[in-house]
Amino acid sequence: MSAPPDTGDRPPASIIDAYKFFVPLMLMAELMMISHAVVNAFLARMPDPQPVLAAYSVAFYTHAVLGSPLWAMQIIVLTYIKDRASVYRLGQFGLIFFAAIAAAQLALGLTPLGDWFFGDLFGTRAEVTRQAKLCMVVSVAVLPVSILRSLSYGLMMINRRTLLVTLGTVVRLAALAGILALLTQRFQGAVVGVIALSSCIAVETVYAVALGSRFYRRLASRVQDPPGYRELWRFSWPIILMQTAESGMVFTVNFFLGRLARPELALAAFGVLDSLIRVLLSPLRNLVHTTQTLVKSRAEARVVTVFAVHMSIVFAIALTCFEIPALRHWVLFSVMGLTAEIAAYIEPALRTGILLAVAMAASGVCRGLLIASRRTGFIAITAGLRVAAAALVASVGLALGATNGATLGIAALAAAFASEALVLGHRLRTLDRRTPRLFET
Repeated sequence: MSAPPDTGDRPPASIIDAYKFFVPLMLMAELMMISHAVVNAFLARMPDPQPVLAAYSVAFYTHAVLGSPLWAMQIIVLTYIKDRASVYRLGQFGLIFFAAIAAAQLALGLTPLGDWFFGDLFGTRAEVTRQAKLCMVVSVAVLPVSILRSLSYGLMMINRRTLLVTLGTVVRLAALAGILALLTQRFQGAVVGVIALSSCIAVETVYAVALGSRFYRRLASRVQDPPGYRELWRFSWPIILMQTAESGMVFTVNFFLGRLARPELALAAFGVLDSLIRVLLSPLRNLVHTTQTLVKSRAEARVVTVFAVHMSIVFAIALTCFEIPALRHWVLFSVMGLTAEIAAYIEPALRTGILLAVAMAASGVCRGLLIASRRTGFIAITAGLRVAAAALVASVGLALGATNGATLGIAALAAAFASEALVLGHRLRTLDRRTPRLFET
């Protein structure tokens, strides 16, 4: 019987450990979000980009919301992988979600429900609705491979081999560039982006399984009974709601942008801007994984909190670089390939990103601390709060006559993360006073 991974007595995590763990994940997140930006950049260069970008945007965020249980698998995996039996149980747990999500996506893509959802609810015209429905059908292919990828990357992360995760994203990005170059020579439409994204994730998953299998072989067959489905559900449902809110905020913003005077321009511009902001700020989402993995005591919680402050400052400074006209012009026109109309629409919203960086860092470390203490129930409440805050800011903006959907969208996201950080921070202070051994499980 193989030995379990060496997770024995390690010295307390330091600020250096936090950087060592986080930086490869930061690079992974950057590369992953660059892949989304690359898709938008290719679609923006098509002959009539507005309907293509609008269709891709609404389909992508709908897919992201529906697939939230599977995107949450990474956090669930990090908590429960102990042996081969637990890996097998986690895979079965993921397949239950896959069946439900696939059914929902196919209903939107193949039935009149999709016409109502995209056409009436989002206010898109017939061509955009047709393209969005096709995207929903094709994106079902992403779901099963994401389960294998989460399990494989989870095995790497619990062994603190995050550089291997980063290399997997390099493989994904290289595959995406080649696939898009081939597809865009012969095909047009939003579905090109979905086919390319699905294909490159499949290539990345082959890499992840190939390397992750060696860590799987090192696991004992069974060191304890695998977690029951009830236990997994009890732990995961708040995290699933958290992940749903992550995508649901943007989905909600898109809903309100569809009510502006020029909905396709607003949806297209916000979709491009969101992909650009994700490239710059996506590493802050990994504060959850970093905190969850490293924090085992109050001292380590303080270390990671200081680290989160460092990160918020670094990424806020990075966003100020868009104040340099030459850099802004190069990114919007040369890199993203935007039309002058979409670029002008986006420019005012870039300044709001600084507030979003600070709010995301605070929210991420608070969520990670609660997950590290295995007190995830309160996260479900703030998941709803995030969506509500985004909806409130967007609806107030519409009532006040806002015309720039990109600026309104980023302001709504910043308010959502800030409200969550305030509530979770208060919850953590309360738990800290009441629970002497908060992070010892």
